[in-house]
Amino acid sequence: MRRGRVDCRRRRWPCRGGDQLLLPFTSNFKTDQVDCSDGSTLHLDTTLMFGVDDDAMREFAETVRGERDEHGRLAVGYIYLAVEFTSWWHPGYVSLRFTAATTGMSQAFERSASIREVFTALTAASGGICCLLDTESVTWQICWLNGEPVQATVPGARFAGHQDLVATWPPPDGLRAGTPGRTNWTRTVSA
Repeated sequence: MRRGRVDCRRRRWPCRGGDQLLLPFTSNFKTDQVDCSDGSTLHLDTTLMFGVDDDAMREFAETVRGERDEHGRLAVGYIYLAVEFTSWWHPGYVSLRFTAATTGMSQAFERSASIREVFTALTAASGGICCLLDTESVTWQICWLNGEPVQATVPGARFAGHQDLVATWPPPDGLRAGTPGRTNWTRTVSA
């Protein structure tokens, strides 16, 4: 996959290291520059590598074409990514929402511990606050919360609803608790 470019010169949020970010994504299946200066939702497409080390991924690997890399990982994609610069969860955070393109991928996302581990690791590495897996049912699986791996659901025993979950998040950088606004996008929510 060719890398897309995000033009940050007119953004309200600074890009680390310069005016552009090189990302392993395309936007609408094109590698043209993407302007995200208006703060609207950015739609990207990608392929991610996952280990084939649990039953769910082994079953999925049998149904798709594709070679494994030198580490035994399988390319899974296209995966759609919506970057919401003002998250509906909390306006002071950015939301990164990955969506499987097919039913088979969606089922593998839900059933595979390997896939949950990859998204949890990406959330942790980016300084993310929360990683949720949408199971396309009434509950979401919580994989990461406030710097710790978590195995819980929302709604569930610990959180009656999404508002209870969001209430545990620290205030975004530069904002007082309960104050809506923007922050830099290194503080992310993955869902």
